[in-house]
Amino acid sequence: MLNLMKSEQYRFVRTRNYYFTALLYTLLMAGAAVVLYIFQQSEPGFRYGNERFFYNNVLAMMPVVFVLLFTFPVILMGDHKQVFKNIAAYGYSRQRIYTAKLLVTLAGFLLFALALTGVSVLLGTGLLIRSHEHALADYSRSLLGVLPVMIAGITTYYSLAAVMKKNTQIITAYVLIYFLPHYVLNALQGRFAWAKWLYSHNPVYYLFNLYNEPSYPAWEPWASGAVYTLFFCGIGLYLFNKEEF
Repeated sequence: MLNLMKSEQYRFVRTRNYYFTALLYTLLMAGAAVVLYIFQQSEPGFRYGNERFFYNNVLAMMPVVFVLLFTFPVILMGDHKQVFKNIAAYGYSRQRIYTAKLLVTLAGFLLFALALTGVSVLLGTGLLIRSHEHALADYSRSLLGVLPVMIAGITTYYSLAAVMKKNTQIITAYVLIYFLPHYVLNALQGRFAWAKWLYSHNPVYYLFNLYNEPSYPAWEPWASGAVYTLFFCGIGLYLFNKEEF
């Protein structure tokens, strides 16, 4: 198992898309911070050139990042079936192949997220003024709260990539799984109590409420994310076992 994970890790860290994605996100955050800094220096009355506003803009992009998470699972699960056949020929079970690739994918994402969080904090504290004493603490809390939702998204994309080969199909299925119920429940929440409860406990709800004062306990996103993670991890493994290599 460890040898398989080392092999997958070797392939993962040598994939260019991984670093291109990190570079793109870094440039976008740096561009936003620099623009705010320039306006802050040139316009004395400019009230948005502060750390808190920058962090809120980063958080506001999380729904987009949530959709673009497919970049990570397809690195290892976007392979041709012949690759899986070759791995299985070494005596590894499908469960071990599936688990090893998933663990390496999650580790790669966590490292990616940690690095970009550090970049955003350096940009916010280094270029912009602190207009709110707890801006960094609130930002950290929001990022910690969205982490289980992102892990659920990675796991879902991973399970879809295990049985689907076209990126357009994977993204379409993913959007339908997460965003369609969110908007349907939003339309029904005024009529049904159960719809209101489900609406306020689905992962996408937490994505859209990151930069607001949370009206829910800190454990709720973790519980919601865990349910989706375990469900799609299980269903993905089941479908992967049924795949013909």
